[in-house]
Amino acid sequence: MGTLGNGLPDLPPEWGEVVIPDDPAELAEEAERVRDELRAEARAARRAAWRARWRRRLHLPERIDDPDQPSLVLPLIVLAIAVVITLLSLLLIAWPGLTGGTPDAPQPGPPVRPAVSAPAATSPTSSPGVSLPPTPHPPGT
Repeated sequence: MGTLGNGLPDLPPEWGEVVIPDDPAELAEEAERVRDELRAEARAARRAAWRARWRRRLHLPERIDDPDQPSLVLPLIVLAIAVVITLLSLLLIAWPGLTGGTPDAPQPGPPVRPAVSAPAATSPTSSPGVSLPPTPHPPGT
């Protein structure tokens, strides 16, 4: 790299030929692209700072798989979730009226008489081979 006549060094050769337009509006598209890149870098830096802040608050290592600094946070979170689910299931089972309830027990119907065959009685009104069960008479008749 040489120097220009004004004492400033030349531009690096890998930059190629630099052309400065007469109208700055010609650079608007490139300027917008550069602004987008800068915004993306700033957004990534803010996210990284936010993550680092929470890692410090929760005493997490920089890398989760770091064998030199094992962390108990993940096992504790899993244990807390298991305890909450267990307590909720016990509450759901034990709390009366919280679920739909159990259906009422079926009411018993009329008593069932056992089928007993009696010897056929011969009477003029009954047909042969058919026996009718005795009918109860109301008291006092």
